[in-house]
Amino acid sequence: MNGAFTAALAECSASVYLHWHTSREQARSPMRYARCLVLAAMLLSTGAAPLAAQSLRLVLDSAHAPQHIPILLAAERGHFARAGIEMLIEPGLGANMAAVLVGQRAFDLGHISALAAASAISSGTPIRMVAIYQPRTSLAFVGLQERVTLTGPKSVEGLRLGITPGTVDSVVLSLFRRNHNMGISALTITPIERSAKLDEVIAGRLDIVLGDSVAMRAALLAQGQEPAVLELAEHGVPLLGLGFIASQALLTSNPGLVRRALTAIRAGFVDAAADPGAACRETNSRHGLAKSDEACTRVLSIFLAHVAPATDGWGQQSPEAWQRMIAALRAVGEIQGTRPPSFYYTNAVIP
Repeated sequence: MNGAFTAALAECSASVYLHWHTSREQARSPMRYARCLVLAAMLLSTGAAPLAAQSLRLVLDSAHAPQHIPILLAAERGHFARAGIEMLIEPGLGANMAAVLVGQRAFDLGHISALAAASAISSGTPIRMVAIYQPRTSLAFVGLQERVTLTGPKSVEGLRLGITPGTVDSVVLSLFRRNHNMGISALTITPIERSAKLDEVIAGRLDIVLGDSVAMRAALLAQGQEPAVLELAEHGVPLLGLGFIASQALLTSNPGLVRRALTAIRAGFVDAAADPGAACRETNSRHGLAKSDEACTRVLSIFLAHVAPATDGWGQQSPEAWQRMIAALRAVGEIQGTRPPSFYYTNAVIP
């Protein structure tokens, strides 16, 4: 099959994908369908069989949100289709559940944090981290500038802090306290539902909360509030951020397919960074990412400032960063065993 014929097949595949998965008019272009019909006739006349797209299933770490736009764009704009992949993208019920589902092979890939991946792998879940696009966690202490001044670890002592027990909050707080020799009495801890955190801060019942600085910063700005933020990655919490896991079975049987999927996702990051506003207009109404395109663009822009550029080497994982994270998690009892950091991740399928 020559290069022109292969290119035509890729274009046809992308057109058909868009026809079934989007409502965009260009996907239904008569000219594109005419090309597809000609291509089909050529295949039949030569006795060749069309190349079948390979199916992959990806589960997200949560319901659809602006941070998922690069992945969704990769589908909307045909990057998966051109890579010969029919990708099913499903919203999730948390990073820990996503790790379990990929480990059980209910899904092939998952979008989760490195912390969730490390905890699952330590417990025997047969997955590996295959790319990290957020070099460090975006978890932070967040409050209002008019009420608190967050300049360093000492500045949070004596404040009323809201966390959601039994979640990543507990692990991160343990890491922060240990690194700064901070006793239990240094903070007044208030258990609170994740969804109520910012409301409690705005109402003045809490001084600060622990959570994702991207979403919280955007939410406060949307309400006309100036956020005060202490990024924990800058103060002794050595956690890596978001990325992708794959089942060990898929990595063993078809690593090239994982690489092609990551290549398509990287293209989605390129598209999102090139025009966040257009990316939100294209995906927000379809997937319910935010109340408005403006709100979506605000979150996406803040999110993109926390991720690595989608250039060559995108997704590459640092052995030293993994070593620091694993050592810290062992110190607070989050993971057990003595497996080396290289057991938790692979750079072999980075595009």
